[in-house]
Amino acid sequence: MKIVKKTSEIKEILSYLESNKTKINLIPTMGNIHDGHLSLLSEANKFEGINIVSIFINPTQFNEIADLENYPNTFDNDVNLLSKNNCQIVFAPEINEMYPGGLETKKTIFEYRKILCDNFRSGHFDGVTTIVKILFDHINPSNVFFGEKDFQQLKIIEHMIIENNLKINLVKCPSIRGTNGMSLSSRYSKFSENDKTKFDQCAKIINDNLSDLIESFDFKILDKIKNDLKSIGISSIDYCEVRSEDSLDLSSINKDSRLFIAFYLNAIRIIDNFTLY
Repeated sequence: MKIVKKTSEIKEILSYLESNKTKINLIPTMGNIHDGHLSLLSEANKFEGINIVSIFINPTQFNEIADLENYPNTFDNDVNLLSKNNCQIVFAPEINEMYPGGLETKKTIFEYRKILCDNFRSGHFDGVTTIVKILFDHINPSNVFFGEKDFQQLKIIEHMIIENNLKINLVKCPSIRGTNGMSLSSRYSKFSENDKTKFDQCAKIINDNLSDLIESFDFKILDKIKNDLKSIGISSIDYCEVRSEDSLDLSSINKDSRLFIAFYLNAIRIIDNFTLY
């Protein structure tokens, strides 16, 4: 497995691969590799070509400096895990390699905005689409792999690919869930033991009510989820809504819909979504 940190070097490698008509499978990450990321690699193994995992903690998608500084950086362990899971190249550039002109973002995608996380993380998705477009421009992948945990992000990136007429196949991969039924996230490695206990309590509340919601749609169940979370000390809940998978419009039916939820456990923001069909 090769570790590349310079954009000039990755371009040289990719030029050689392109001359040999080798396809590229790209898995963009911010590191702190876990089973969710490895599942994307497993999916990539089903496709022809070589697997490139990018590791770049993108500063422009963080709303607070403290959040950026606290994001887990586990590069050595990440490399060890990736080397055992059929990753051929790790692209791990420094900030000045990705933003040579300084940390600037552009708002280019207007679909699926002003809802869900976009209402609570101003500029976040501008940072996401900016860095993903930079990665696409550098690597020009045939296939790119994203998990469904960040479902709004997935929809926005899908629209970005379409709007820019990019010949990239976006492969949507189901969330990998822990034993408590919640999607895995790098941020959860920062949990204290008390946080882990509280997180399991939150998971039980969500999954118990989710079962009722799947059985019979009722807006009162959404209120119950919020009230039950508040009863165990979760005071900051950004949203708890049912939306259409296709349009992300609010939905009042289970068909092709998901429960979307975001809340804070102390300083750690938890987001997840669950199919209702």
